[in-house]
Amino acid sequence: MKVLAASTGSSLPPAALPPGPAAGVLSQTVAFQRDPLGFLRQAQEEFGDVFTLRLLTARPLLVVADPAALPLLLESDPKRAAAGSGRRMLLPFASTSSVFGADAEAHQAARERIAPALSAAAIDAHRPEMARIAARHAAEFPSSHPFQLLPHVRAITDEIFVRLVLGVRDQRIAADLVAAIQQMLWTPGNPPLTLPGRGDGAFGELGQLLFQRRQAPVARQLGRAIEARRAEGPGGGEDVLGRMVSATPALESAEIVDELMSLLMAAQEPPSIALTWLLDRLGREPLLADRFLADPRSGLADAVVRETLRLRPPAAGVLRRLREPMAVAGRVLPAGVNILVPSVLVHHDPRLFPEPERFLPERWGTADAAEEAYFPFGGGARRCIGEPLAHAEIETLAPAVLETVRLQPLAPEAEPMVQRGTVLVPRQSLLVQRRD
Repeated sequence: MKVLAASTGSSLPPAALPPGPAAGVLSQTVAFQRDPLGFLRQAQEEFGDVFTLRLLTARPLLVVADPAALPLLLESDPKRAAAGSGRRMLLPFASTSSVFGADAEAHQAARERIAPALSAAAIDAHRPEMARIAARHAAEFPSSHPFQLLPHVRAITDEIFVRLVLGVRDQRIAADLVAAIQQMLWTPGNPPLTLPGRGDGAFGELGQLLFQRRQAPVARQLGRAIEARRAEGPGGGEDVLGRMVSATPALESAEIVDELMSLLMAAQEPPSIALTWLLDRLGREPLLADRFLADPRSGLADAVVRETLRLRPPAAGVLRRLREPMAVAGRVLPAGVNILVPSVLVHHDPRLFPEPERFLPERWGTADAAEEAYFPFGGGARRCIGEPLAHAEIETLAPAVLETVRLQPLAPEAEPMVQRGTVLVPRQSLLVQRRD
Protein backbone atom coordinates (compact mmCIF):
# COMPACT_ATOMS: atom_id res chain seq x y z
CA MET A 1 0.00 0.00 0.00
CA LYS A 2 1.30 3.44 -0.92
CA VAL A 3 0.69 6.84 0.61
CA LEU A 4 -0.22 9.26 -2.15
CA ALA A 5 1.00 12.84 -2.21
CA ALA A 6 -2.35 14.16 -3.36
CA SER A 7 -1.25 17.55 -4.63
CA THR A 8 1.84 16.34 -6.45
CA GLY A 9 1.00 12.93 -7.82
CA SER A 10 4.12 11.37 -6.25
CA SER A 11 4.04 8.30 -4.03
CA LEU A 12 6.34 6.91 -1.39
CA PRO A 13 6.22 3.76 0.73
CA PRO A 14 5.38 4.60 4.36
CA ALA A 15 8.61 2.98 5.55
CA ALA A 16 10.60 5.69 3.77
CA LEU A 17 9.04 8.41 5.88
CA PRO A 18 9.56 9.42 9.51
CA PRO A 19 6.76 8.55 11.93
CA GLY A 20 4.05 11.06 12.79
CA PRO A 21 0.63 11.44 14.40
CA ALA A 22 -1.65 8.44 13.96
CA ALA A 23 -4.87 10.47 13.75
CA GLY A 24 -6.79 10.47 10.49
CA VAL A 25 -6.22 12.93 7.69
CA LEU A 26 -9.25 15.08 8.52
CA SER A 27 -8.41 15.17 12.22
CA GLN A 28 -4.82 16.21 11.54
CA THR A 29 -5.94 18.89 9.08
CA VAL A 30 -8.44 20.45 11.47
CA ALA A 31 -6.02 20.28 14.42
CA PHE A 32 -3.24 21.91 12.39
CA GLN A 33 -5.48 24.70 11.15
CA ARG A 34 -7.07 25.45 14.54
CA ASP A 35 -3.91 25.42 16.64
CA PRO A 36 -0.80 25.18 14.44
CA LEU A 37 1.71 25.83 17.22
CA GLY A 38 0.07 23.48 19.73
CA PHE A 39 -0.40 20.71 17.18
CA LEU A 40 3.18 20.92 15.87
CA ARG A 41 4.63 21.18 19.37
CA GLN A 42 2.78 18.06 20.51
CA ALA A 43 4.03 16.12 17.47
CA GLN A 44 7.58 17.32 18.08
CA GLU A 45 7.46 16.20 21.71
CA GLU A 46 6.33 12.73 20.64
CA PHE A 47 8.34 12.16 17.46
CA GLY A 48 11.31 14.54 17.60
CA ASP A 49 12.47 17.23 15.19
CA VAL A 50 11.41 15.38 12.02
CA PHE A 51 7.93 13.91 11.62
CA THR A 52 5.28 13.27 9.00
CA LEU A 53 1.85 14.91 8.76
CA ARG A 54 -0.99 13.91 6.48
CA LEU A 55 -3.30 16.77 5.61
CA LEU A 56 -6.25 16.78 3.23
CA THR A 57 -4.36 18.58 0.47
CA ALA A 58 -0.80 17.73 1.48
CA ARG A 59 0.09 14.15 2.17
CA PRO A 60 2.62 13.33 3.11
CA LEU A 61 4.12 16.55 4.53
CA LEU A 62 7.41 16.21 6.38
CA VAL A 63 8.00 18.72 9.15
CA VAL A 64 11.65 19.50 9.90
CA ALA A 65 12.32 21.57 13.03
CA ASP A 66 15.93 20.52 13.65
CA PRO A 67 17.93 23.74 14.27
CA ALA A 68 20.99 22.27 12.57
CA ALA A 69 19.01 21.65 9.37
CA LEU A 70 17.69 25.20 8.95
CA PRO A 71 20.56 26.63 6.81
CA LEU A 72 20.60 23.50 4.63
CA LEU A 73 16.88 23.67 3.86
CA LEU A 74 16.51 27.43 3.59
CA GLU A 75 19.37 27.56 1.06
CA SER A 76 18.33 24.40 -0.82
CA ASP A 77 16.34 26.04 -3.65
CA PRO A 78 16.77 25.68 -6.62
CA LYS A 79 19.45 22.98 -6.87
CA ARG A 80 18.41 20.51 -4.18
CA ALA A 81 14.79 21.50 -3.58
CA ALA A 82 11.97 23.42 -5.24
CA ALA A 83 10.08 26.09 -3.33
CA GLY A 84 7.47 26.81 -6.00
CA SER A 85 6.05 23.31 -6.21
CA GLY A 86 6.28 23.04 -2.43
CA ARG A 87 4.19 26.19 -2.06
CA ARG A 88 1.65 25.07 -4.64
CA MET A 89 0.96 22.04 -2.49
CA LEU A 90 -0.75 24.30 0.07
CA LEU A 91 -1.66 27.15 -2.31
CA PRO A 92 -2.62 25.26 -5.48
CA PHE A 93 -3.80 28.38 -7.31
CA ALA A 94 -0.32 29.94 -7.43
CA SER A 95 0.84 30.34 -11.01
CA THR A 96 3.84 28.33 -12.19
CA SER A 97 5.02 31.56 -13.87
CA SER A 98 4.83 33.75 -10.77
CA VAL A 99 7.45 34.77 -8.23
CA PHE A 100 5.52 32.79 -5.63
CA GLY A 101 4.76 29.58 -7.52
CA ALA A 102 7.49 29.23 -10.16
CA ASP A 103 10.69 27.23 -9.90
CA ALA A 104 14.26 27.53 -11.21
CA GLU A 105 14.62 29.67 -14.35
CA ALA A 106 10.94 30.64 -14.44
CA HIS A 107 11.17 31.93 -10.87
CA GLN A 108 14.36 33.86 -11.59
CA ALA A 109 12.85 35.50 -14.68
CA ALA A 110 9.69 36.49 -12.81
CA ARG A 111 11.72 37.86 -9.92
CA GLU A 112 14.01 39.91 -12.16
CA ARG A 113 11.04 41.51 -13.89
CA ILE A 114 9.68 43.11 -10.76
CA ALA A 115 12.56 43.23 -8.26
CA PRO A 116 13.50 46.87 -9.02
CA ALA A 117 9.93 48.00 -8.28
CA LEU A 118 10.11 46.30 -4.88
CA SER A 119 13.63 47.40 -3.92
CA ALA A 120 14.18 49.35 -0.70
CA ALA A 121 14.98 52.52 -2.67
CA ALA A 122 11.82 52.29 -4.77
CA ILE A 123 9.62 51.57 -1.76
CA ASP A 124 11.16 54.32 0.36
CA ALA A 125 10.01 56.88 -2.19
CA HIS A 126 6.42 55.91 -1.39
CA ARG A 127 6.63 56.34 2.38
CA PRO A 128 4.98 59.80 2.59
CA GLU A 129 1.97 58.69 0.54
CA MET A 130 1.82 55.39 2.44
CA ALA A 131 1.51 57.36 5.69
CA ARG A 132 -1.25 59.55 4.26
CA ILE A 133 -3.24 56.51 3.09
CA ALA A 134 -2.88 54.84 6.50
CA ALA A 135 -3.92 57.98 8.41
CA ARG A 136 -6.98 58.42 6.19
CA HIS A 137 -8.10 54.84 6.79
CA ALA A 138 -7.38 55.04 10.54
CA ALA A 139 -9.53 58.17 10.85
CA GLU A 140 -12.44 56.09 9.50
CA PHE A 141 -12.04 53.18 11.93
CA PRO A 142 -15.34 52.52 13.78
CA SER A 143 -15.71 54.65 16.90
CA SER A 144 -18.99 53.45 18.38
CA HIS A 145 -18.34 49.73 18.68
CA PRO A 146 -15.54 47.12 18.78
CA PHE A 147 -14.28 45.90 15.41
CA GLN A 148 -11.96 43.41 13.79
CA LEU A 149 -8.65 45.10 13.07
CA LEU A 150 -7.19 42.75 10.46
CA PRO A 151 -9.71 43.54 7.66
CA HIS A 152 -9.12 47.27 8.17
CA VAL A 153 -5.35 46.81 7.99
CA ARG A 154 -5.78 44.71 4.85
CA ALA A 155 -7.73 47.58 3.28
CA ILE A 156 -4.75 49.88 3.93
CA THR A 157 -2.15 47.49 2.50
CA ASP A 158 -4.39 46.67 -0.49
CA GLU A 159 -4.67 50.31 -1.49
CA ILE A 160 -0.97 50.91 -0.99
CA PHE A 161 -0.01 47.93 -3.12
CA VAL A 162 -2.48 48.64 -5.91
CA ARG A 163 -1.88 52.38 -6.18
CA LEU A 164 1.80 52.77 -5.26
CA VAL A 165 3.56 49.46 -5.87
CA LEU A 166 1.55 47.95 -8.68
CA GLY A 167 1.10 51.45 -10.05
CA VAL A 168 -2.58 51.64 -11.05
CA ARG A 169 -2.93 55.32 -11.87
CA ASP A 170 -6.60 55.48 -12.81
CA GLN A 171 -8.37 56.01 -9.48
CA ARG A 172 -11.57 54.26 -10.57
CA ILE A 173 -9.70 51.17 -11.75
CA ALA A 174 -7.62 51.21 -8.54
CA ALA A 175 -10.74 51.35 -6.35
CA ASP A 176 -12.43 48.58 -8.35
CA LEU A 177 -9.32 46.39 -8.15
CA VAL A 178 -8.99 46.86 -4.38
CA ALA A 179 -12.65 45.89 -3.93
CA ALA A 180 -12.20 42.82 -6.14
CA ILE A 181 -9.12 41.67 -4.21
CA GLN A 182 -10.94 41.97 -0.90
CA GLN A 183 -13.87 39.96 -2.25
CA MET A 184 -11.55 37.29 -3.69
CA LEU A 185 -9.79 36.68 -0.39
CA TRP A 186 -12.75 37.08 1.96
CA THR A 187 -14.02 34.07 3.88
CA PRO A 188 -16.52 33.87 6.75
CA GLY A 189 -14.14 33.26 9.62
CA ASN A 190 -11.11 31.01 9.30
CA PRO A 191 -12.12 27.63 7.88
CA PRO A 192 -10.03 24.82 9.43
CA LEU A 193 -9.00 23.34 6.07
CA THR A 194 -6.09 23.69 3.71
CA LEU A 195 -6.95 25.12 0.30
CA PRO A 196 -8.09 22.46 -2.19
CA GLY A 197 -7.04 22.50 -5.83
CA ARG A 198 -6.27 20.29 -8.82
CA GLY A 199 -5.12 16.87 -7.74
CA ASP A 200 -7.33 16.79 -4.65
CA GLY A 201 -10.24 14.88 -6.18
CA ALA A 202 -13.80 16.18 -6.32
CA PHE A 203 -13.10 18.44 -3.33
CA GLY A 204 -10.23 20.02 -5.24
CA GLU A 205 -12.22 20.47 -8.44
CA LEU A 206 -14.95 22.26 -6.50
CA GLY A 207 -12.34 24.46 -4.82
CA GLN A 208 -10.82 25.27 -8.21
CA LEU A 209 -14.19 26.30 -9.64
CA LEU A 210 -15.05 28.46 -6.64
CA PHE A 211 -11.69 30.20 -6.70
CA GLN A 212 -11.91 30.84 -10.43
CA ARG A 213 -15.24 32.54 -9.82
CA ARG A 214 -13.71 34.67 -7.05
CA GLN A 215 -10.66 35.41 -9.17
CA ALA A 216 -12.52 36.53 -12.31
CA PRO A 217 -13.33 40.12 -11.16
CA VAL A 218 -9.69 40.63 -10.11
CA ALA A 219 -8.51 39.39 -13.50
CA ARG A 220 -10.87 41.80 -15.25
CA GLN A 221 -9.65 44.79 -13.25
CA LEU A 222 -6.01 43.81 -13.75
CA GLY A 223 -6.68 43.58 -17.48
CA ARG A 224 -8.13 47.11 -17.44
CA ALA A 225 -5.09 48.41 -15.57
CA ILE A 226 -2.68 46.71 -17.97
CA GLU A 227 -4.41 48.06 -21.06
CA ALA A 228 -4.54 51.56 -19.54
CA ARG A 229 -0.80 51.42 -18.95
CA ARG A 230 -0.12 50.13 -22.48
CA ALA A 231 -2.17 53.03 -23.87
CA GLU A 232 0.27 55.48 -22.28
CA GLY A 233 2.92 54.37 -24.77
CA PRO A 234 6.59 53.38 -24.39
CA GLY A 235 8.41 53.79 -21.10
CA GLY A 236 5.67 52.52 -18.84
CA GLY A 237 7.45 53.42 -15.60
CA GLU A 238 9.39 51.69 -12.85
CA ASP A 239 6.45 50.37 -10.83
CA VAL A 240 5.37 46.72 -11.18
CA LEU A 241 2.88 47.37 -14.00
CA GLY A 242 5.37 49.51 -15.90
CA ARG A 243 8.04 46.85 -15.73
CA MET A 244 5.63 44.08 -16.72
CA VAL A 245 4.24 45.84 -19.80
CA SER A 246 7.74 46.78 -20.99
CA ALA A 247 9.32 43.38 -20.25
CA THR A 248 11.60 41.69 -22.78
CA PRO A 249 10.54 39.34 -24.24
CA ALA A 250 7.09 40.93 -24.34
CA LEU A 251 4.30 39.44 -22.26
CA GLU A 252 0.68 39.10 -23.30
CA SER A 253 -1.84 40.75 -21.00
CA ALA A 254 -3.13 37.32 -19.93
CA GLU A 255 0.40 36.30 -18.93
CA ILE A 256 0.79 39.43 -16.83
CA VAL A 257 -2.54 38.81 -15.12
CA ASP A 258 -1.48 35.23 -14.40
CA GLU A 259 1.78 36.33 -12.76
CA LEU A 260 0.26 39.20 -10.81
CA MET A 261 -2.57 37.17 -9.29
CA SER A 262 -0.22 35.26 -6.99
CA LEU A 263 1.75 38.41 -6.24
CA LEU A 264 -1.42 40.20 -5.14
CA MET A 265 -2.22 37.45 -2.65
CA ALA A 266 1.35 37.21 -1.33
CA ALA A 267 1.69 41.01 -1.05
CA GLN A 268 -1.67 41.47 0.64
CA GLU A 269 -1.65 38.92 3.42
CA PRO A 270 1.70 38.71 5.28
CA PRO A 271 2.36 42.47 5.70
CA SER A 272 -1.17 43.14 6.90
CA ILE A 273 -0.93 40.26 9.38
CA ALA A 274 2.47 41.45 10.67
CA LEU A 275 1.18 44.98 11.09
CA THR A 276 -1.94 43.74 12.88
CA TRP A 277 0.10 41.75 15.39
CA LEU A 278 2.37 44.76 15.95
CA LEU A 279 -0.60 47.07 16.60
CA ASP A 280 -1.92 44.47 19.04
CA ARG A 281 1.37 44.51 20.94
CA LEU A 282 1.65 48.30 21.01
CA GLY A 283 -2.00 48.61 22.02
CA ARG A 284 -1.29 46.46 25.08
CA GLU A 285 1.80 48.43 26.09
CA PRO A 286 1.17 52.20 25.72
CA LEU A 287 4.59 53.17 27.08
CA LEU A 288 6.27 50.90 24.55
CA ALA A 289 4.05 52.40 21.84
CA ASP A 290 5.28 55.87 22.79
CA ARG A 291 8.90 54.76 22.56
CA PHE A 292 8.20 53.08 19.22
CA LEU A 293 6.56 56.24 17.87
CA ALA A 294 9.50 58.37 18.96
CA ASP A 295 11.69 56.66 16.35
CA PRO A 296 10.11 53.81 14.31
CA ARG A 297 13.48 53.04 12.69
CA SER A 298 15.50 52.85 15.90
CA GLY A 299 17.21 49.78 17.29
CA LEU A 300 14.46 49.48 19.91
CA ALA A 301 11.72 49.61 17.27
CA ASP A 302 13.52 46.97 15.21
CA ALA A 303 13.80 44.71 18.27
CA VAL A 304 10.09 45.16 19.02
CA VAL A 305 9.19 44.19 15.46
CA ARG A 306 11.54 41.21 15.49
CA GLU A 307 10.15 39.92 18.77
CA THR A 308 6.57 40.44 17.61
CA LEU A 309 7.20 38.46 14.43
CA ARG A 310 9.09 35.79 16.33
CA LEU A 311 6.08 35.17 18.54
CA ARG A 312 3.54 35.68 15.76
CA PRO A 313 5.13 34.96 12.34
CA PRO A 314 2.79 35.79 9.44
CA ALA A 315 3.45 32.45 7.72
CA ALA A 316 3.58 28.96 9.20
CA GLY A 317 6.96 28.27 7.64
CA VAL A 318 9.05 27.62 4.56
CA LEU A 319 7.97 24.98 2.05
CA ARG A 320 10.34 22.90 -0.09
CA ARG A 321 9.96 19.88 -2.37
CA LEU A 322 13.14 17.81 -2.45
CA ARG A 323 14.70 17.23 -5.86
CA GLU A 324 17.15 14.69 -4.44
CA PRO A 325 17.61 12.70 -1.22
CA MET A 326 18.82 14.79 1.70
CA ALA A 327 20.35 13.79 5.06
CA VAL A 328 18.50 15.66 7.81
CA ALA A 329 18.63 15.05 11.56
CA GLY A 330 20.19 11.61 11.26
CA ARG A 331 17.91 10.23 8.55
CA VAL A 332 17.86 10.39 4.77
CA LEU A 333 14.72 12.02 3.40
CA PRO A 334 13.78 10.73 -0.07
CA ALA A 335 13.48 12.85 -3.19
CA GLY A 336 9.97 13.95 -4.01
CA VAL A 337 8.80 14.66 -0.47
CA ASN A 338 7.31 17.98 0.54
CA ILE A 339 8.92 19.62 3.56
CA LEU A 340 7.69 22.29 5.92
CA VAL A 341 10.32 24.15 7.96
CA PRO A 342 7.93 25.60 10.56
CA SER A 343 8.86 29.11 11.65
CA VAL A 344 5.95 29.02 14.09
CA LEU A 345 7.58 26.06 15.88
CA VAL A 346 11.25 27.01 15.47
CA HIS A 347 10.58 30.55 16.74
CA HIS A 348 9.21 29.02 19.96
CA ASP A 349 12.07 26.54 20.47
CA PRO A 350 13.65 27.03 23.93
CA ARG A 351 16.95 25.68 22.59
CA LEU A 352 17.13 28.74 20.38
CA PHE A 353 15.06 31.33 22.22
CA PRO A 354 15.15 30.99 26.03
CA GLU A 355 11.77 31.67 27.64
CA PRO A 356 10.21 31.46 24.19
CA GLU A 357 6.69 32.51 25.24
CA ARG A 358 7.85 35.79 26.76
CA PHE A 359 7.97 39.02 24.79
CA LEU A 360 11.61 40.04 25.23
CA PRO A 361 12.79 42.58 22.63
CA GLU A 362 16.09 42.87 24.49
CA ARG A 363 17.03 39.35 23.37
CA TRP A 364 17.86 40.88 19.96
CA GLY A 365 20.47 43.21 21.43
CA THR A 366 22.87 40.43 22.35
CA ALA A 367 25.50 38.46 20.49
CA ASP A 368 23.58 35.28 21.34
CA ALA A 369 20.50 36.24 19.31
CA ALA A 370 19.55 33.26 17.14
CA GLU A 371 19.55 35.15 13.85
CA GLU A 372 19.87 31.97 11.78
CA ALA A 373 16.68 30.62 13.35
CA TYR A 374 14.60 33.73 12.67
CA PHE A 375 13.02 33.60 9.23
CA PRO A 376 9.63 35.36 9.00
CA PHE A 377 10.60 36.33 5.43
CA GLY A 378 11.99 32.94 4.39
CA GLY A 379 15.55 32.55 3.25
CA GLY A 380 17.99 31.84 0.48
CA ALA A 381 17.05 32.45 -3.15
CA ARG A 382 13.38 32.45 -2.12
CA ARG A 383 13.65 35.12 0.56
CA CYS A 384 10.52 37.23 0.27
CA ILE A 385 10.82 39.75 -2.56
CA GLY A 386 8.38 41.99 -0.69
CA GLU A 387 10.50 42.26 2.46
CA PRO A 388 11.44 45.94 1.83
CA LEU A 389 7.74 46.71 1.40
CA ALA A 390 6.88 44.91 4.64
CA HIS A 391 9.53 46.83 6.58
CA ALA A 392 8.42 50.14 5.10
CA GLU A 393 4.79 49.44 5.91
CA ILE A 394 5.61 48.46 9.49
CA GLU A 395 7.78 51.56 10.01
CA THR A 396 5.35 53.91 8.28
CA LEU A 397 1.84 52.57 8.75
CA ALA A 398 2.05 51.71 12.45
CA PRO A 399 3.04 55.29 13.41
CA ALA A 400 0.45 56.77 11.02
CA VAL A 401 -2.30 54.68 12.58
CA LEU A 402 -1.22 55.26 16.18
CA GLU A 403 -0.84 59.01 15.67
CA THR A 404 -4.42 59.07 14.38
CA VAL A 405 -6.09 56.71 16.84
CA ARG A 406 -5.04 54.57 19.79
CA LEU A 407 -6.41 51.04 19.86
CA GLN A 408 -7.27 48.84 22.82
CA PRO A 409 -7.32 45.06 22.22
CA LEU A 410 -10.37 43.52 23.87
CA ALA A 411 -8.93 40.13 24.81
CA PRO A 412 -6.74 40.11 27.94
CA GLU A 413 -4.14 38.05 26.06
CA ALA A 414 -3.13 38.06 22.41
CA GLU A 415 -5.54 36.03 20.29
CA PRO A 416 -4.37 32.53 19.36
CA MET A 417 -2.97 31.96 15.89
CA VAL A 418 -4.93 29.89 13.38
CA GLN A 419 -3.78 28.67 9.99
CA ARG A 420 -5.53 30.19 6.96
CA GLY A 421 -4.14 28.84 3.69
CA THR A 422 -0.41 29.43 4.12
CA VAL A 423 -0.60 32.27 6.66
CA LEU A 424 -1.21 32.56 10.40
CA VAL A 425 -3.92 35.00 11.47
CA PRO A 426 -5.52 36.01 14.79
CA ARG A 427 -8.43 33.68 15.52
CA GLN A 428 -10.98 36.51 15.61
CA SER A 429 -9.05 38.86 13.29
CA LEU A 430 -8.04 40.81 16.42
CA LEU A 431 -10.94 42.52 18.14
CA VAL A 432 -10.15 46.09 19.22
CA GLN A 433 -11.87 49.32 20.15
CA ARG A 434 -10.80 52.92 19.90
CA ARG A 435 -9.66 54.57 23.10
CA ASP A 436 -8.95 58.06 21.85
